[in-house]
Formats: sequence, structure tokens, C-alpha cells
Amino acid sequence: MPYNLMTYFDQRFSKAIKKPVKKDPGPFITISRETGCNATAIAQDLVKALNQYGKKWQYVNKEILQESAHRLHLNESKIEYVLESEARTHLDEILGALSNRYYKSDKIVRKTLSQVLRHFATAGNMVIVGRAGVATTRDIPNGLHIRLVAPYEWRVNSLKKRKAFENVNVKAFIKEHDEKKKRLIEQFYGKKFHEVYFDLTLNREAFASQQIIELIIEAMKVKKLI
Repeated sequence: MPYNLMTYFDQRFSKAIKKPVKKDPGPFITISRETGCNATAIAQDLVKALNQYGKKWQYVNKEILQESAHRLHLNESKIEYVLESEARTHLDEILGALSNRYYKSDKIVRKTLSQVLRHFATAGNMVIVGRAGVATTRDIPNGLHIRLVAPYEWRVNSLKKRKAFENVNVKAFIKEHDEKKKRLIEQFYGKKFHEVYFDLTLNREAFASQQIIELIIEAMKVKKLI
């Protein structure tokens, strides 16, 4: 990722304010994934491959939360809490506002996150990992929306191989985070998950990482994104 994230984001957003949005947004990619499919590793290698086509590409994941938190003057954990929580009632919103002078409503948090996502998609040459990217940017031209999937047992074994999951109940983790990912997309999209359509769905068990990158690049060529 960029040398200094906050400096990078500030420069990008300040330029966006001064200049009108370009006629041809993008190109950009969003990657959604089932838990255990390791989209970040794919995004990293994909960026390296795309950089060989003459333009500088970058990927964002946690950085989306960092910039949203920066704009709202909140801790990242507060953003995560809103994104992972069920929708709150109007009464919950009022009580939250009364009990916390720095309270930001769910609506404001989600709107800010959408603005950050849409900026990166519009600016172009960006691979957006997770954060309901497909739901927020689906209407923006020159995008390619990828979904990474794999059989349940493959995902379980994939996580068990990672050191960070040595003492974790992997099956419970997958169940919890699959539900969170689907709920987040539904909240931003306003539709049930089965109504969300991706441009390309790839099975991580069927294809090696390098093959997945090659397939994504071929799809980009077909759509004339590179």
C-alpha cells in the first residue's frame, strides 16, 4: 500500500474536490469473498500483474476503514462495530446520541464509507477488497466485480493452515463471518444476497492463485478495462 496512507488519501480527496469527476471513471475491481478464500493475497498479486500494463494500480482493504474513521474523527473499531451490527432502531439511535457526545449515526457512517469507496472506484486503477464494494459501486461504469468462493471444507482447511488460526474454532469463525459479509452487502445493496450479481465468480479450489489472476486479467481485457 501507499507510502503514507493519510497523506495519500488527503491528496486524492483534495484533488477530487478541486476537479470535476472525469467522464470515464475507473477502471476498478471489487473483490468479494467467502471466509477463508484469502482475497487480500489475490489482490496483492493482481496489482503486481496489472502494474505490468503501464499504469500504477493499488489495492485497498482495511485502508477504507482508516480513511472513513479519519473523516468522521472516530476510532476504526467504531466503524467496524456499525458495519458488523444489525440495523439499529430509531430509539437505539436516540439513546446512543444522548449517551455519547461523539456519537455518529449508522446512516452517517455508512454514507461516509460509501463516499470513500466510490471515490476510489471513480479515481480508477484500484482493487477494492470487501467492504460491500460491489453494492456501493455497482452503478459506476468500467468496473469488474469478482466473487471468490470455495467448498466449505476447503475453506476450513485453508484457515487451519494459517498461524493466526491455531487456537481458533475455525468452523464457528467461518459461520459468523460469512453471515457478517452477506449482511453488510445486503445493508448497502438494499436487497437479499441472492439478488446480488457479480461479473465473475471463481472457485478457489478449482483454480490456483496464479490462474485466478490470469482469469481476472482476461476478463478485464474482454471488458476493455486494460
